[in-house]
Amino acid sequence: MEKVWKDAEITSLSVPSGVSAQPFSDEETMQGAINRAKRALEEGEAPIGIGLEGGVMKTEHGLFMCNWGALATMDGKVFVAGGARITLPDDFLAPLEDGKELSEVMEEFVQRKDIRSHEGAIGIFTDDYVDRTELFVHVVKLLVGQYKYDKKQA
Repeated sequence: MEKVWKDAEITSLSVPSGVSAQPFSDEETMQGAINRAKRALEEGEAPIGIGLEGGVMKTEHGLFMCNWGALATMDGKVFVAGGARITLPDDFLAPLEDGKELSEVMEEFVQRKDIRSHEGAIGIFTDDYVDRTELFVHVVKLLVGQYKYDKKQA
């Protein structure tokens, strides 16, 4: 977050998304981010809460990874932003539909543990050109930018 908002004091909270463990659409993934942001606002001691959520979506062009973020304010506003999408291998669809999370499928695919806490699927499939942190930093920048713009308008 210091890459986004230099003077911010950050408190990280683990809060439930209120959606399935592996969101399977843009809408469900977005809702998970919104739920996390609102919950972070309720449980934290800050004027805003930010929630992030990763998911997958099936399209006519294949299976895609998607990610969303939301920023909730004490006055009830919610700002939402989405990040990059890239295709995932077709053979990921069956295990995901069977209830596995993308992180589990990725671990089996690359034969390594805890991909989610490191480069993520995006890092693997972009040959580390873009990693998971960079992906979500971009989303948070979009959220904070919207929030700052809104505050200027008030």
